[in-house]
Amino acid sequence: MEPIKVLVIEESSLIRDYLSELVEIIGYHTRALTRKREFLAEFHRYNPDLLLLGSTNHAGQIRALADVIEREKSGTPILVILDGEGLPDGSKIPGRANLSCLPSGFDTDELKRTIEQLVHESHDPCYKELDRTIVGQTPVMVQIKRHVLRLARSDVTILISGESGTGKELVARAIHKFSHRADKPFIKVNSAALPTNLLESELFGFEKGAFTGAFKKKLGKFELADSGTILLDEVGEIPFPMQAKLLQVLQDSELSSLGSTTNTKIDSRVLAATNCDLGEKVSQGRFRSDLYYRLNVASIHIPPLKERKEDIDLFCKHFLSEYTARCGREYSPFSDQIRKRLHEYSWPGNVRELENCIQSFTVLGDKEALHEKLAHYGPTALLNNADESLSNGEGGTNAFRTFATPSLKKVCKEAARKAETEAIMDVLFHTYWNRKKAAVLLKTSYKSLLNKIKEYGIEKQYHESARKDDRSDDYDTAPSM
Repeated sequence: MEPIKVLVIEESSLIRDYLSELVEIIGYHTRALTRKREFLAEFHRYNPDLLLLGSTNHAGQIRALADVIEREKSGTPILVILDGEGLPDGSKIPGRANLSCLPSGFDTDELKRTIEQLVHESHDPCYKELDRTIVGQTPVMVQIKRHVLRLARSDVTILISGESGTGKELVARAIHKFSHRADKPFIKVNSAALPTNLLESELFGFEKGAFTGAFKKKLGKFELADSGTILLDEVGEIPFPMQAKLLQVLQDSELSSLGSTTNTKIDSRVLAATNCDLGEKVSQGRFRSDLYYRLNVASIHIPPLKERKEDIDLFCKHFLSEYTARCGREYSPFSDQIRKRLHEYSWPGNVRELENCIQSFTVLGDKEALHEKLAHYGPTALLNNADESLSNGEGGTNAFRTFATPSLKKVCKEAARKAETEAIMDVLFHTYWNRKKAAVLLKTSYKSLLNKIKEYGIEKQYHESARKDDRSDDYDTAPSM
């Protein structure tokens, strides 16, 4: 294998010589440029595997150079040394797939590891294909893509977490696609959509005559996914009694369908997805800890869109291209005004909401209808003003304004908190603050009850309620937490 060739571009002779010498020391061929106007000719002559830019290069120059490289030789990685605090090691600068950076305090091993990784990715067709599959170039999304490819090559169980609409299923399908099971079935099970009495037969199947109406044998999802991958979507919604049987299947790689007297060996790669905090459910006694640890061998967390807004432009380009092609319309990017409004919106529905919004834009076509649709789009968004492009005949736009209205999720959480607090206070009153008895009556674990009392400040509320009702003596027996 030929040594990696690195082209160093740096105005400062001191930094340029230092970087060139360092690259030679770690075993790569290097060539350095003094003047940027020599770059293009030297780039074609030398044909480097990677460009290394020093810290004196300005952001505008770096992005311009990245655009030139992408046009001349797409996929050539560019590593930028950042002066002072920068993005995490090897992370890609938002909006530029071929740009990565390294803090100026790097060591030799770190530089070598980063260069090798970037060159490997540029030569690996899987990385390029994954870039087209999962949109996003913020540092966290680049890291997720790298995890996807590494984990895809193993058979470990993976827990994928994130809010609804962030793309958990997309990540799961990518893991399957780049695994050795890619040509085998990918089976998805929506745990929340299945009634409790049907979930077991859906997962594990049943034999003929197993129950009334079982006229013939039916294979369960695990058997259908044999040699392939099964995705347990919304795994946190699986009823507690069913969790024990699922754990046994994961541990033993065999199952017994309803009505069967024998066990069947299975070879299914298990992925699990959840939009809730399973760790919190474990502490509340609502999810088995042993099943949680069995599912969470490796994990991928997908952040909400509001935490990676730099990717919004990429999503807009991706979805606009897709839906204009489907509708037979001419592709036209959003104006700066529209883009600004899209970045200002909080996107509680995450990427799914953005996709639906853009799909609606594309399908409507008519400017007046588009304007009206945007005016009523979403319960927390209104058209704030008409974009100047409307009067110029360029089409409508949306100006999002988020009201100070709590989300439905927050309202539900507060309501649940209030209901739990009242129930616990009532039971504690009737048990004279015997917390073990209260835990039994509330059908929860003693530890979980103590956590709730502390989290909700129930003891304080109890004493305040007692003083208000002038019955302080009745509550003095409530022990301190």
